[in-house]
Order: sequence, then C-alpha cells, then structure tokens
Amino acid sequence: MPPLIFLSQRVYLAGLCAILALGAAVSLWLSQQRAAAPVLRDYHVYQCATGSSAGEAHTSGSVFSLLTVSSIFAREIADNLCRSAAMARHYHRVQISWKPRSQLRAEEVLNEDYDLIWSRTHSLRGLVPEYATYYEPLLRYDQYKVYWFSRDQKPRLERDYFAGKKIGLLNDRLSHTFHLLPLASLKQVGVDISQQQLFYFDDAISLYRAFRQGELDLVSGGLFLEQDMDIPLQRTLLADNVTAATLFVRRARPAGIDCAIADAFDLASSGLFSAHRDFPGAHKCAGAEP
Repeated sequence: MPPLIFLSQRVYLAGLCAILALGAAVSLWLSQQRAAAPVLRDYHVYQCATGSSAGEAHTSGSVFSLLTVSSIFAREIADNLCRSAAMARHYHRVQISWKPRSQLRAEEVLNEDYDLIWSRTHSLRGLVPEYATYYEPLLRYDQYKVYWFSRDQKPRLERDYFAGKKIGLLNDRLSHTFHLLPLASLKQVGVDISQQQLFYFDDAISLYRAFRQGELDLVSGGLFLEQDMDIPLQRTLLADNVTAATLFVRRARPAGIDCAIADAFDLASSGLFSAHRDFPGAHKCAGAEP
C-alpha cells in the first residue's frame, strides 16, 4: 500500500490538473463569444404624442419623423405638429432630430428614413442626384438676412477689427448662416483664416451659450438672436437675400398634412426667419385647421 503522503500528492495533482483544464475550457469558450456592440442612443432628438393612438393613425408609418439642422425651435415645431388635428389623423407621434447637413447619409434619403428634411437643393442633389424621386420641396424661406453680432462695439467689416477676436462657428461645413458666410466675410476683408481664433460648436445652442457667457467675441445669425438673448447686442449686416431653409417632404405622404407642416414651422419660426416665405401650396390652406 503506497504511503499516505504519495496518495495526497496524487490527489492534489489530479485536482490541480482538473482545475487547469476547466480554466482552459472556460477561457476558450469566452474567447469564442462576441459581445454585442452597445447601442448608442441619439440624444439630439425630441418627440411628442399627437393624441391619436397607434390604432387610430391609419397610415403605415405612424411616426412622423423630421430632420433639421439645428435644435433652435425644434421642440416648438414638434409640439405644433402634435397639436394638429390633421397630423393626428395619420400619425400618433412626431419625432424631430437635428444634426449637421454633412451627416445626412445617402442611404437615409434612398430609404426615406425621414418624412421631412431641412436642407438645400444643391446639398440633396450632391448627395443623391435622383433625390426628387423620393422628396419634393414644400416650403422655402429666402431673402433672409445674416448679421455679425457683438456684445460690445458695433462690428466693422475691416481686417484690423477682427484681429484677436474669438469667433464662434457651427461645426457644419454646409451651414451658410453659421459657417460659410462668416468665413467668406473674413476672407473678403483680407483676414488670414488660419491665424484667426475660430471656435467650433456642434449645435447652435452651445454656440450661443458660449457667446452669452463671454467666451466668444463674435457670432453670426439672424435677427432672432436679439430676441433670444437678454443682453445688449450690436450688429452689422453680413449678407442678405440668403436662403434660410428649404423643407423637403416625402412624395409618398398623406394628403392634407402640408398645411399643418407649414403652420407648425411658421408658428415656431416667426421670430427666427425675418424672411420671405415661399409656399406654393398655400392656396389650399384657406380655412384649413392647423
């Protein structure tokens, strides 16, 4: 009979081998597992209910989805649509999201992911040349004026004036109001843009918050800025006759909602766009309920 000490060693070695084998098996199993990628939620979104249940909304798409380029008045636009009886007859919910024009993908246009897109004709055509197969313009705001705004002295369109100034821009290379026009203004007066203090923001709310808090010297915008900011401002015209927005809607949409959409944007943006309103279908809205 083997000594007890040898039996103990054998038991110990057998147990150790079993533990190592089990550990190797578990490690092999774990290495073969693929963790699902986390789903990132879009926080640049707001939604509201129309008051109609999903069963009452009798179109295939019971959520009306809008894409705009700014969070400014996004909630007001959605709320106006949600209060519309015409929208409630077809949709039980309205969802509005916002992101730079450059982030709109061709697949989203081709798949008609949005019922309404705030954009410009050349932007959509450059993205999807045949976009008109899926979307058509509903409403356009043009003859819009854009200004330089300062919290101190009236801005001057002179190179020396911009020296040392902190200028805020929107991080959207397709935005006329908040990116292209201010940069063009700087170039016109001979400013070396590479040497200018330019600060980029992902949305207009953050841009104007920094301006209000004194982190920026100059920003561009429409006359709505004077209404939104409870501080004295000085302004100088930067550009006029600018197309502020064109609203493109899906061709495959319920009849009778165009007037509700136009009214929703008009009510929300009355202080935003001091501009000419071009709505070819306005004659159909006489006496229509918003």
